[in-house]
Amino acid sequence: MNTQTHLLLAAALFARPGRDNRLRNAAVITGALLPDAVIFVMFAWSKLVGAPEQDVWSDWYFNPPWLTAIDWMNSLPLFGTVLLVGWLLPRDPPGLDVLSSALMLFALAAISHLLGDLPLHVDDGHAHFVPFSQWRFVSPVSYWDPRHYGTIASLIELALGMVLIVVLWRRFTNRLVRVLLAFAVLAFAVPYVWFVLLGGHSDHFAALGQAVAA
Repeated sequence: MNTQTHLLLAAALFARPGRDNRLRNAAVITGALLPDAVIFVMFAWSKLVGAPEQDVWSDWYFNPPWLTAIDWMNSLPLFGTVLLVGWLLPRDPPGLDVLSSALMLFALAAISHLLGDLPLHVDDGHAHFVPFSQWRFVSPVSYWDPRHYGTIASLIELALGMVLIVVLWRRFTNRLVRVLLAFAVLAFAVPYVWFVLLGGHSDHFAALGQAVAA
């Protein structure tokens, strides 16, 4: 799934309106984004050092140290531990209950991200059980690759994203949140037009294919 879908899904599941929920909602957003954070850092670093984009997706993504960092940020045991810590924290004195719920929501948002990714990666999946295993689930369905139902998956994800935006729009009346949701519509529409209708990621497909073949 794309990052914006993970964010919207976690928000729909766990975010709630109201000033009292700001810390908890920030934890949800952070947890939903964190598993993809290393990939964004990797891409930004590649631009700073002038690395060819094909090398980023065919070499960096599949090899340490980037692969190691990506796998750790997609570790179910890691976020399961954070969830357990949050659950075990005492609720007194006042304030610890907020920290406890924020930790649990952070972990649950991250876990929702991981579970959303698990069935939608073919050759580019993550080792979701590090440090206990390097096993990677090879799904027959890719969220982006048309060779593995990626076009259908993209349409379903687009529909899901629109539904989640409507759900959040109805839940949150705050003007800033609704402006961000309006931008979220563009965040879905633009990549869909570029990647699916115009084939803008054909080079990315080729790079991934070369990496797998190697």
